[in-house]
Amino acid sequence: MKGVLFPSRLALALTLALAAVTAHGQAGKAEGDYPSRLVRIVVPYTPGTSPDTLSRLLSEKLAARLGQNVVVENKPGAAAAIGTAYVAKAAPDGYTIMMSLNTHVITPASRKTPYDPVKDFAPIGQIASGQMLVLTNPSTPAKTFPEFVAYLKKAGDNASYSSPGPGSTTHLYSLVLQDMLGTKMRHIPANGMGVAAMDVMQNSSTMLISTVEASRANVASGKLKPMAQTGKVRSQLVPDVPTVAESGYPDYDLSIWVGMYAPAGTPKAIVQRLHDEVGAIMGAPQMRKELLEKGYDVVLTSPEEFAELNRKEFARWKEVVARHGLQGE
Repeated sequence: MKGVLFPSRLALALTLALAAVTAHGQAGKAEGDYPSRLVRIVVPYTPGTSPDTLSRLLSEKLAARLGQNVVVENKPGAAAAIGTAYVAKAAPDGYTIMMSLNTHVITPASRKTPYDPVKDFAPIGQIASGQMLVLTNPSTPAKTFPEFVAYLKKAGDNASYSSPGPGSTTHLYSLVLQDMLGTKMRHIPANGMGVAAMDVMQNSSTMLISTVEASRANVASGKLKPMAQTGKVRSQLVPDVPTVAESGYPDYDLSIWVGMYAPAGTPKAIVQRLHDEVGAIMGAPQMRKELLEKGYDVVLTSPEEFAELNRKEFARWKEVVARHGLQGE
């Protein structure tokens, strides 16, 4: 009879309804009780790198605000893909989160990874931005960036640039710069940033793009000469070095960003809680000062803004990689 539930169907309907209510109540309780145990910040890089340093600066203060222990775990390897894949597969409950650089979207643009940098993560927010420097050997005759560009064009393919390896941030930033300048430098991949820097210091390579943080000591000692900064705003650590944009190439704006992620499916309430707590910590004057000393400025964005940045940047680097035929390198 239409509109009537027979006993067996009625029992089934009641069971399903009760299960739905119970599940909803448990989910709400889990989110409301968050966190009830230790939280891990996974860093897919080695100790001493920027994400590791920032995570350790943040962890103790975050633990105090959350009322639970927060530990930092390094899971480096495969251009950050090992640790990133680990977080992508973690339970989406807010107890495993990640601090990463923009290699998060750069690495999957040039090689196959066991995760999608956009679909498999719930962005918590960007927390910092850092500058990079265009560096050369002190014996290079150019004194300004325009003079350096003229020097590179005259040298043609006798000029070269180093990077830690194909598809790395330094490699792709150098390609974009070369496209903009109209130069034809050779790429000299090295086994890590330290070796790449040594190539320039020994005059085996003409140019290197590296972070302010990583190159400060060699610049201070006169082993490397900075020609320009890569972002639109000068780092306060090297205020006398102009940006590429200031030097006649206004469209060049490539800095390093650092952000936090949770696995996709993490409840929005937990993502927002983490965002709010991290934002409160990073926005404090002392934290801003500590980050500045390490070459980074605090930049706080919402989860939605950070998600949009990841989408746009992933698409951008896929286009650069395709244009230069770098897939699979």
